[in-house]
Amino acid sequence: MTVDPVMLVVSAVAALPAGWFAGALVDRVPSGTDSLLSPLPAVRFTGKYLVMYVLLLVLNVGAALRFADDGWWVLVPFLVVFCALVALAVIDVELLRLPDRIVVPTLLVSIPMIVVASIADGDAVAIQRALIGGAVYFGFLFLFHLIFGNRGMGFGDVKMSAILGLYLGWIGASTLQVIAYVLWALVIGVLSGTIIGIVLFAVRRRSRSYPFGPFLIGGALVLVFFGTTLVTAR
Repeated sequence: MTVDPVMLVVSAVAALPAGWFAGALVDRVPSGTDSLLSPLPAVRFTGKYLVMYVLLLVLNVGAALRFADDGWWVLVPFLVVFCALVALAVIDVELLRLPDRIVVPTLLVSIPMIVVASIADGDAVAIQRALIGGAVYFGFLFLFHLIFGNRGMGFGDVKMSAILGLYLGWIGASTLQVIAYVLWALVIGVLSGTIIGIVLFAVRRRSRSYPFGPFLIGGALVLVFFGTTLVTAR
């Protein structure tokens, strides 16, 4: 495994402001607060805030190791999207919502970041693969939503899938691999979410809604870090 000490340290340190900003998103977006940073949010290292810091530290360090050979152009967009995804997962667990105020800006920021990074990295074709990944993942979940409605998959999950597919497609080496990444991420996310849903039903002995977004995020992250192994193993 390639290790770039500078990249590793910067990514680890970046988890601190990222965790702070994710906490601001969790606190202020669902409540409809106009300003995210005014007044400045407090720095907290307890409860869910500590969990977000730890998650971002693990993800950032993992990304620094995963993309050490690809360089900063590939790493930085992932550090940005990790912050948004962690905030979305926490909000979904708390409120069963994936707010458009986070999903839409994250998607709109991700596209130009990927375009610039791909061109700077000399791989403009990666832009096409990223868009294919986003379209394929969104298409799968949109179809699922049309068939089963909110009982099967909320539309917030559908919109967020465009972000997940975008990044999965970006790291795919070919169109076929992009589709494989998306399918693997979808299967892992749906399967793990369904298993947890069955367990919750058995414990509660009644059917209640539960968040699916964190499982979709988890499935995508598995492919980000282990996709090459999973796909080439088949």
